[in-house]
Amino acid sequence: MRSNITALELNDDSSEVELSGLLPEPKCKAYTTEEGRVAGLIEGDAASSLRMLPSDVFNVAVTSPPYYWVRDYGYDGQLGHEDSVDAYVEQLMTVFDEVKRTLHPEGVFFLNIGDTYYSGNGQPHGSDPRCASRNFLRKKVRAVDVSGWDIPKKSMIGIPWKVAFAMQARGWTLRSNIIWNRCNAFVEPTARDRPYRQYEFIFMFTKNRFYSFDRSKLIEEDVWNIPIERSRRAKHNASFPMELARRCIEVASPVGGHVLDPFVGSGTTILSALANDRNVVGVDMSNEYIRSIKETLKADGLQDTPWSSLSNTIGQSSTEWDNWAGNRLNFRKPGKAK
Repeated sequence: MRSNITALELNDDSSEVELSGLLPEPKCKAYTTEEGRVAGLIEGDAASSLRMLPSDVFNVAVTSPPYYWVRDYGYDGQLGHEDSVDAYVEQLMTVFDEVKRTLHPEGVFFLNIGDTYYSGNGQPHGSDPRCASRNFLRKKVRAVDVSGWDIPKKSMIGIPWKVAFAMQARGWTLRSNIIWNRCNAFVEPTARDRPYRQYEFIFMFTKNRFYSFDRSKLIEEDVWNIPIERSRRAKHNASFPMELARRCIEVASPVGGHVLDPFVGSGTTILSALANDRNVVGVDMSNEYIRSIKETLKADGLQDTPWSSLSNTIGQSSTEWDNWAGNRLNFRKPGKAK
């Protein structure tokens, strides 16, 4: 299947492309492995960057967006710092509308998202020596620290399900709410009157009611026991594990298939896709994260390639697609002979 031509394909043979007309302008870089797999990086805001990609090409999207007022990634206008939960959800929907457009008609979207508590007690003071990444909340007033919400203080907000319901309203099919049991989750020193949070949701959405999925690659059903990786790659202490990304990629794409991550962060999805013989595109606003991924790819021996080469690759189905066990045309109904 050849997708429609987009702005990203209309460039010269330079391996790095700067797209005009957007603020800030996304910058694109493409790489290739010795085996011919390609990886693309786009530095820019997710929604604008995804609009530059062709429709109906990615077999699977895997991502974990910034959670609501949990961290500060150090730049203005970052997703997750909206004034209200509704505004945060709407920003996510703007991105995920584009994810849906770029997904193959039989594509699958795995979304890892966590919750936030409503404080309402005003801005904290002092410092937190146990968690330096959370000291930003002592420098700016978070929306969740402002009083006057219509839920009691100390309440869990329920953001994952608010997002899930909003996606259903936009036509996504919610097929599973996988529990990621983070076997070695951090202890929460301030949680003196509730259980520590041991798990997060991995929502499995599909673009259409009928889709492609390889059940033979499932290791566990809807509770995945995967430890947190204590990686400090690109100073990102919230990256999800390679194993989590691998499971999502293998059940929802053939070898040589195409993977998307609109919030690629430290690059887990990029690295996992390449390690499992897939092509991949990742997007992130952070120059630091993008630069770190580039350094990692170069260190792993990947070579620069024109962005047009990546566009041509993701515009074609994997050569394994027709024979892939997960292709829905190869599904066998119970009781039907092979």
